[in-house]
Amino acid sequence: MGYKDIVKGVKFVPGYEELFDILMEAYEVAASGKGHKRHGQGEPFVQQWILRGSRRFGAGSLNYQIGKKNEEMLTMEEPERKIRELLDIIVYAAAEVILLRELEGKKK
Repeated sequence: MGYKDIVKGVKFVPGYEELFDILMEAYEVAASGKGHKRHGQGEPFVQQWILRGSRRFGAGSLNYQIGKKNEEMLTMEEPERKIRELLDIIVYAAAEVILLRELEGKKK
């Protein structure tokens, strides 16, 4: 069973399969990979430190992590290590989208 079989409400557009696969890979990193094991502690994503900390310290904390991961990735030679860092960057960027939408909702 592939992602397309389990993700409901997603309009699949031909030619964007690779993008979808990478976004799902980043999801797996957060939901069941290193991020989940080190930081999840059984909490939903929106209650984990990645968002609790950014609510406390602001979106700059997420931007810092994105920049740090990018800097680290540039020093790596192994493609797989670079890919892992890039997937982490996607997760941090998604956390910032969640934070910004929360802040937008508070303004309304």
